[in-house]
Parts: sequence; C-alpha cells; structure tokens
Amino acid sequence: MNSIVTVLTQNILPIFIVAGFGFAVQRWLALDKRTLSSLVLNVLSPCLVFSSLIRSQLPADELLELSLFAFLSILLTGLVALFLARLLRLSRLDTVAMLIVVMFVNGGNYGLTLNELRYGDAGLARAIVYFTTSTLMVYTVGIFVASMGKMSIKQSAAKLLRLPAVYAAVAAVVVYSFHIPVPKPLLTGIEVAGAGSIPVMIIVLGMQLADWNGVSSLRLTLPAVAMRLLVGPLVGFLVAMMVGLEGVGRSTSIIETSMPTAVFAIVLATEFELQPAAVTSIVLLSTLISPLTVAATISLLRL
Repeated sequence: MNSIVTVLTQNILPIFIVAGFGFAVQRWLALDKRTLSSLVLNVLSPCLVFSSLIRSQLPADELLELSLFAFLSILLTGLVALFLARLLRLSRLDTVAMLIVVMFVNGGNYGLTLNELRYGDAGLARAIVYFTTSTLMVYTVGIFVASMGKMSIKQSAAKLLRLPAVYAAVAAVVVYSFHIPVPKPLLTGIEVAGAGSIPVMIIVLGMQLADWNGVSSLRLTLPAVAMRLLVGPLVGFLVAMMVGLEGVGRSTSIIETSMPTAVFAIVLATEFELQPAAVTSIVLLSTLISPLTVAATISLLRL
C-alpha cells in the first residue's frame, strides 16, 4: 500500500496539478481547445519526436527492442479491441472509435512525465522510444483507421498525406537512420518547441476535464475504459516477456502501456466524426481512474 501511495503522490499528483492549471484557466477564460490541440499535433509534438529521436544515445539493439515492443503491444491491443467490438456487435463507426481509444495511449504528457519523475533521464530516454513509435503509428495507422469510419481507403490515404505531422515524423527517422547533421540553430529551435509540447498537452487535458459533461454512450465507454486500463498493461507485460525486455526499459515500456487513452483521440474523433462525445468520455474517464490502476500496475509488477 505504501508503494502505491508513493507513486500516487510523488509521480502522478504533479501531473494532475499541471492539468489543474488547464482546468482553472478553461473555467476562467474558456479558451479554444481545438487550436491548442492542432498546435500540438502539427508543430510541438513532431518537434519533440524529432529532437528526442536524433538525440537518443541508446544502443541500437535496445532501441530496436523498445521499438518492437511498442509496435507489437499497440498492434495486439488493437486486435483484442477488434475482437471485443465484434463480440459487442458494435457498428462500424463505434468499432473504429474503439480501436483508436484502446490502441493509442497518453504516453506523452502523462507517460513521459511519469517515467521521468520515477526513473530520471534513463527512464525518459527509454519512454521516448515508445512515445516516438506510438506517434509514428498515430500519424499513419491511427489516422488511416480513424478515417475508415466514413471514408474509403483511397480517401483515407489522401487525408493522411495532407498532414504535415506525418512528414515531420518520417524526417526524424531518416535523419536518425542516416546520421544526417542538423544545423545547431535549427536543432536548438526544434528542441525549444518540442520542450513545450508536454506542458501544453497536460494543459489541454485539464481544459478537457473542465468542459466534460459526463459519461456518454455507456455501451462503448465502459468496455473501452476497461480495455485500456486493465488489458493494456497485461498485453504490455506479455509482450515484454516475448521481446526480452529487462530493467528500466521493461518498466518504462509496461508503464506506457498502462496509460489512459491519448488526448489526441479526441482530435481524431472530432476531425473524422467518430462519436466525439463518447471518445471524450473515454479519454477523461480513463484519465480520472488511471492514477489508481497505474499505481497498482507499478506496485503489483514491481516496476
């Protein structure tokens, strides 16, 4: 019990304090959340991915293992979610919504901050690999899946290719893989912008909480929240054994899979008309419950 309380107070509470700032400012000023979300999507988050990846000092084999873990855990979680959607006989629209809220976690503002607070720079460096892989998949697979709710495959591909964030993420992989030098002033500017992504995302999370009108569509919301918070870390635990992760890399990776649904899911749901009210409920409800489930995961699995 003491370990759970420690995780809650020392690692998770600071995140919710910052979210509280967003909650307060939204109640006070009623700012435009969609503008901030678009800023994170198209500028700040890609900058964080780009700068973090090319600065990574992790050994190539560990980097590969961590990336493989992220890819497999996201894919397997999606398959489980698809199976559940079929059991529940959800509509095509609800099925697509289920997939995006279960597959993609709040591994940025929540996951990175928690891992840095708990494991320091070593934890942050490894958690960023999950975040980067997940972001690449969000910008490609995630957007493609989301668009399938109402669009054809051809229309989905065209929509994907119009997003600048996709090219920023791919550029990061190319620069890292081929060791392409980046001019220092440019890299410094990108790093400054990337550093702003995490606090802004936490602020947006707090703003979403301030505007929440209660749970919507229980038939979709409750199974999705349970899948995200309970099945997610279980899949992560099993994949970690498959890949052979150990030490801090294993701990940070499983913690990332235990995170609540990504705030970005609301952006996707709004953009592609995927039950935005229900998706918002899933994001916020999973976020509010997550301190208990994440703390329990860390304690029970001795992460």
